[in-house]
Amino acid sequence: MKLTIATNKPMFIFSKKGPVEYLEAAAFTACNFVTHAFCTRRGGISEGRFLSLNFSPKEGDSEENVRSNWKILAQAFNLEMTQFFVVNQVHGEKILTIDRPLADFIVPELPQFDAIITDQPGVAIGIKTADCVPIFFADKVKRIIGVAHAGWRGTALAIAAKLVDALIKGFGCRAEDLIAAVGPAVGRCCYQVDEPVFDAMKTHKGRESFLSPGREQGKWMLDLSLANKLQIIGKGIPERNISIANYCTSCHRDMFYSHRGEGGNTGRQLNFIMLNP
Repeated sequence: MKLTIATNKPMFIFSKKGPVEYLEAAAFTACNFVTHAFCTRRGGISEGRFLSLNFSPKEGDSEENVRSNWKILAQAFNLEMTQFFVVNQVHGEKILTIDRPLADFIVPELPQFDAIITDQPGVAIGIKTADCVPIFFADKVKRIIGVAHAGWRGTALAIAAKLVDALIKGFGCRAEDLIAAVGPAVGRCCYQVDEPVFDAMKTHKGRESFLSPGREQGKWMLDLSLANKLQIIGKGIPERNISIANYCTSCHRDMFYSHRGEGGNTGRQLNFIMLNP
């Protein structure tokens, strides 16, 4: 199944492998050296408020269900479960670089980071979300990839911009060779924030474009996707190289998990990208 939705060019496409429904960014699909997916919540076995492809047991789903969902995803993409690598996301700015075999990074407790970069083929780096922004990066020349998790705190800390810096300074990437895809996240339509969030963004260029008056006095509507796009552009990546899904997770709770839309009682979808072996 392929369904094109109206969005900024290049467009995103709904696809399906086995039972797993996901979004893919056309610009990344055109790069035949990567496999990627912004997963939806559809295609798993979890039940109730975790229905159905939930990848996190922290909110109350069973470990068994979550393991089964990982197996479903791995089988759908013809991967081994051991190829997936995720971190303990803490709404910070730390970036993990996987520049040697994945076995060197396997530890009993997940490391605390909110972004990952790798030049290692066969490593599917992933970010779990339920309203926060998942962002993919790829260097079309050097074949290096990155993922970032950006809620309002990560956005205020400029994690997307810092990941671009890490690619340029650490790997010698050129901004014009980089492409970025901003996946499904809570939209301006549903994300009302208070003064501490407004103040956290006060040093960000273009704040007036991604923050607008809220429905209540002393509140603002925040466009996280646009805020991150502006950060990426500010680092020299051409606007034509950036895709935004423009698909609000809170408005489309039948398709995506939404922490805000479901009062915190929900699961987490996975967003992953991998350099093909």
